[in-house]
Amino acid sequence: MRNPRAIWALLFALLALGALIGGAVAARLSDRVGFAEAVGAIPLGILLAFVSLGLARRARWEYQLTVGRAGGGGLATFARVLGSIALLIGITAALALGVFAVLALVLD
Repeated sequence: MRNPRAIWALLFALLALGALIGGAVAARLSDRVGFAEAVGAIPLGILLAFVSLGLARRARWEYQLTVGRAGGGGLATFARVLGSIALLIGITAALALGVFAVLALVLD
């Protein structure tokens, strides 16, 4: 049997990546959605990435506690990698948004 926390961690990592990339793509390609409307994807992606990392950590702990019988060790590691990537993308996007806001205020 698979470790359900590892599956949930992977799902949340994919949702975090989807939210961040989806917000950026929507802002870039859509005429009706600008960067101001896509800003909500950044905190959502960061929150989902933190949830994914927490679930992956608990899944890995359960895997080690049961000496591998719980299963999902590799899946938990993969979820942790994807969650970390999503967190790094979210932090980078938040920093870029902060720099953009400061420059917009200074140059006006």
